Formats: sequence, C-alpha cells, structure tokens
Amino acid sequence: MTETGKNEPTKDPALQAGSRSGASAPKGMKYVFGIFMIIIYLGMGYLMFVNFFAWEDDFAWARYSLGSLFILYGFWRAYRQFKGMY
Repeated sequence: MTETGKNEPTKDPALQAGSRSGASAPKGMKYVFGIFMIIIYLGMGYLMFVNFFAWEDDFAWARYSLGSLFILYGFWRAYRQFKGMY
C-alpha cells in the first residue's frame, strides 16, 4: 500500500476545501423563482380581498390587512427583482 501525502491537492475541484458543488443555483433559476414568488404574493393578496377562503365578517379587518400586506410585499419583491437588487 502506498501512502499519499496529505498536502497534495485533489484533482477533483468539487472535493477541494471551501468548494460546495450545487450550493448556488443558476441565475436563471433564481429569476424564475423570484417571479413565481411575486405571483404567489399578489395572488394571495387578491384572494384575501375577494374572501376566497370564506372568512366570517368578524375577520374582515384581518382579511383586508393581510391582503394589503401581501400585495405591498409582492410589489416590493417585483421592484427588487426587476431593478436587479435581489
């Protein structure tokens, strides 16, 4: 059996220290996921406003509050997505 030196560099770049294969998603996938999440937030806000989930009238304030927050956050994410900040 031959013993290899511990200071020899590995030939496989995925096995080198500090390198994690698959740790970062491609830019296209991040872009698609960002758009998907924008649609989800805006859709949830819309569904809250039209009472899709059939909440009682006692919780109308919660529906409108959550709907507003979802829509505002969806627009904020859209702004960051298309300005390249995210």
